[in-house]
Amino acid sequence: MSENQSLEFQTEAKQILQLMIHSLYTHKEVFLRELISNASDALDRLRFESVTNPQILGSDTDLAIRIKLDKTAKTLTISDNGVGMTRSEVIENIGTIARSGSKAFVEKLTGDQKADSNLIGQFGVGFYSAFMAASSVKLVTKRAGSDEPATQWESSGETSYTIAEAEKESRGTDITVYLKEDAAEFAETWNVRSIIKKYSDFIAFPIYLPDEKGQETVVNMTKPLWSRAPSEVTKEQYEEFYQQVLAGFDKPLDIMHSKAEGVMEYHSLLFIPSSAPFDLFTMERKHGIKLYVRRVFILDNCKELLPEYLRFVKGVVDSEDLPLNVSREILQKNPVVDRIRKALTSKILGRLAEMAQNEPENYKTFWKSFGQVIKEGIHSDPDNKEKLLELLRFQSSMTGKDDPVSLKAYVSRMREEQKEIYYISGDSREIVEKSPHLEVLKARSIEVLFFLDPIDEWIVPDIYNYDGRKLKSVTQGDLDLGDLGKEAKETQKKAESTFKKLSERMKNVLAGDIQDVRIATRLKDSPACLVSEENTMGSHMEKIMKAMGQAVPAQKRILEINPEHPVILNLNARYEKDPKDADLEEWVRLVYEQALIAEGQMVPDPLAYSKRVNDLLVKVSGKDLW
Repeated sequence: MSENQSLEFQTEAKQILQLMIHSLYTHKEVFLRELISNASDALDRLRFESVTNPQILGSDTDLAIRIKLDKTAKTLTISDNGVGMTRSEVIENIGTIARSGSKAFVEKLTGDQKADSNLIGQFGVGFYSAFMAASSVKLVTKRAGSDEPATQWESSGETSYTIAEAEKESRGTDITVYLKEDAAEFAETWNVRSIIKKYSDFIAFPIYLPDEKGQETVVNMTKPLWSRAPSEVTKEQYEEFYQQVLAGFDKPLDIMHSKAEGVMEYHSLLFIPSSAPFDLFTMERKHGIKLYVRRVFILDNCKELLPEYLRFVKGVVDSEDLPLNVSREILQKNPVVDRIRKALTSKILGRLAEMAQNEPENYKTFWKSFGQVIKEGIHSDPDNKEKLLELLRFQSSMTGKDDPVSLKAYVSRMREEQKEIYYISGDSREIVEKSPHLEVLKARSIEVLFFLDPIDEWIVPDIYNYDGRKLKSVTQGDLDLGDLGKEAKETQKKAESTFKKLSERMKNVLAGDIQDVRIATRLKDSPACLVSEENTMGSHMEKIMKAMGQAVPAQKRILEINPEHPVILNLNARYEKDPKDADLEEWVRLVYEQALIAEGQMVPDPLAYSKRVNDLLVKVSGKDLW
């Protein structure tokens, strides 16, 4: 019979205990998760050993975890009928606190309570989290398949522990936590049940807890929804899980349920919501993925498992390969996480492509809610750029507001002589579809995409071209329609000499506002429009930047005039009659300001514009009346 021993903790172990007890973790309830996880591991180890040694189970084949509470004595006891430990294993596994890693654990501590708390579990110190709530802890354990007597380990978490032989007939481990005064709530049934539901609901073994009548009941689900075969789960069960566990406020638009096996093993149950959450674009936005490791809840709002542009996806990922209580620092560097992230991203993008192809109405619903977020990926995820390009949708001059088109569909409808994909940016469809920049394109039945989301301007350089066709803004540079614009080019060439002097006069009048005046090829019904130089910031992008408070370099644009419009023809006639006509300057400024208004811009001086219009109206109306 082994004698009782009182042993000192190692120096590093003392430091760990003091941190654990006094400052390391703010949420004391986590100790229960750690002890339940340890019990589950012991049961897993026994089940593994029983594969080659079935006799080790004996008649006790119902593997389980049992929790007993005593409010009067202020104790909480967790028992399992798992593999248990011998005396030497107790000293090795508990008495030295993960001896291979305790020094490294201390060295990694930063003094930041929140950051340091994530290290629990990484170095096998989860058992000692019990001292956050305990004045002392007693462990009694007996090794399965061993004739050695049971061992009792006990400590108050100060400088030493005692180890002795104990009475215990059955295999497994009993851990009794003697609760501190300020931790008495952990002897309350309702509180323990809620902690189990939060952290350990999907442990693979049943967790028994006496109810208010003293009857033992199983309080965890034991087999999580994601670990079942999809054929075993009903639509109603999926929806209930989505709403109750993942806090979905609607019904999911789509469900992806799968298991990965091979190089890495994990289950995933992912949901695409039907509508966007209110915080989708806020600084406090959250990711919807919960991370479990071997059915133990580890992290909420797990940003490492999906790229930022898929943050709207809700669900659960349960890995068999990650360590318990893995820290965010480890997640960011772990190759397993990288592989899971890559696989999940590919799966989601593939499913969205299927939805777009086979369920167009559902995809319209998806795009309306999450299209802007998907566009973020064009810039941030070059590895998946080609897949994302196929998912993009834009409103178009050829379709209604509720029928956005893909780049593929646009290309399939291009005119035979058309070489570029044309687009126009603006705040709303109502503004851009009336833009004078579209006039010649409408006349020639050339489709134009409407870039109406603020992010659209940002991703144009990332798209650059699609299927060999470059993206071309109809408000920038020369609009060269090739053979489609041959007639307009001839008109422009003839008009340049006719309107040369008027163009110079207009340029002088507007010298402070524009770079140049030239004959337009893109106008049919409007007298003028404003155009930015090729490869410069467009007016809409400039507007967005200013709204964001960004400094925007001053740049002048080009005023294009329509040589066939009555206003321009009359201006030219007035100029030829009297180049110094006093009203000519007012007319020129009015043409410029109307060009600003036509594209949704503000005139520089609204009062001056109003006066200018009124003065001209008075003159015109006076001539008509008298």
